[in-house]
Amino acid sequence: MTLQFTRRAGWRERLSPVRAWNGFQSWLTSAPHATIGFSLLRIIFAVAMLLVLLPSFADRHYLWGAGSWWVEPEARRRGWWEPFRLIFSKNDPVLFDVAYFVLIALALLFLVGFKTRWVTPVLLLFWVGLSTNTTLLTNGGDTLMRIVLVFALVADLSRHLSVDAWLRRRRGDRAGRFDGIRRRLPEWLSPLLHNTALILCCYQILLVYLVSSILKLQGEEWIAGTALYYALSITEFQVLPALGQAVWQVTPFVMLGTWFAVVVQLTFPVALLWKPTRYIAVAGLALTHFGIGLLLGLWPFSLAMIALDLLLVRDQSWLRVQAVGRAVLSRARRTIATARASVADPPAETTKRRAA
Repeated sequence: MTLQFTRRAGWRERLSPVRAWNGFQSWLTSAPHATIGFSLLRIIFAVAMLLVLLPSFADRHYLWGAGSWWVEPEARRRGWWEPFRLIFSKNDPVLFDVAYFVLIALALLFLVGFKTRWVTPVLLLFWVGLSTNTTLLTNGGDTLMRIVLVFALVADLSRHLSVDAWLRRRRGDRAGRFDGIRRRLPEWLSPLLHNTALILCCYQILLVYLVSSILKLQGEEWIAGTALYYALSITEFQVLPALGQAVWQVTPFVMLGTWFAVVVQLTFPVALLWKPTRYIAVAGLALTHFGIGLLLGLWPFSLAMIALDLLLVRDQSWLRVQAVGRAVLSRARRTIATARASVADPPAETTKRRAA
C-alpha cells in the first residue's frame, strides 16, 4: 500500500505544474539553445538576400529605384512608415546605388558572421527599406525574413561558423572591448533573450504551417491530389522546364507529393512532441521546400523556411552528425591512404611473381 502511494506521488510530482514551470524556467535561463541552428539561419538568410540582390543588379533601378514609380501607388497603399522609404531614394540614382551596395556589403558581413551584433539591426533596417520601395516582387520569403530578423536581434547568431567565433577563439582569455559591460549584467539575461527569440521563431514557423495546411484543406485541388500538377505547369514558374515537365507528368508522384505536403504541415505541431517524428517532419519539410526552390524558383521563401526548420534540431544532434561525418571522412582517408600505399609498394609475393 505504501509502495503504491509512493508511485502515485512520484507521478503526481512529475506532472505537477510547479515542476513543469521550474523545468521551463531552468531551460530558459541556464544556457542558450539551438546555437548551431541560429548560425545556420544566419548563413541561409544571407544567401537568400544575395539571391535577390545580385541577380537583380542590372534591373535594380527599374525594380526599386528611380524607374519603379509605376508601383508607387501600391507601395504607398501598404502604409509603410515614411522614414523607411527614405533609405533607398527613388529620385537620385546615385544615392540609391550607394544604399544598394551598402545592403550587399551588410549581407556579406552577415554571411561570414563579422560583428554580427552590430550588423544585424542595420541589415534589418536596409532590408525593410528596400522592401518598402516595391511590394509586388515578394513571394513570402522577404516577409518571413523581416519578422525573424526582429526576433534574431537578441539571439546569438555567431556562436558557430563565423568570423566572430574565430576571433573569440584567437583572443582566448583576453578581455574584449565590451566584456566589462557584459560582466555587470546578470548571467541569465543573455540565455533568456536568446531562448525567447528561439521560442518566437518556432511559434512563427508553427503558425505558417498550421495556417497553410488549413488553407490547403479548403481547396479542392489539394484534397484531390492535383495541386502540385497545376503549380508545376505554370509557365512563369518553370525555372527548369524539362525537369518540371518530367515531374508533373508522373501522376503517382504528383498525388503523393500533394498529399504529403498537406499531411506533414497539418501534423507538424504534433510531430514536434516526439524526437523521431520531429526529425522526420523537419527532413520532409526541408526536402519539400528544396523542391519548391528548385522547380518553382522561389528560393528566398524556400531558404527562409528551411532555415527556420533547422532551428528545431538540437545542438547535440548537430554535434553527433558532425562526429559521424568526421569518422566517415577519416575512414575514407585511411582507405585511400592504404590503397595508395599498396600501389606504391606492392607486396613481396606480387613482386616475386612479376620478376619470375
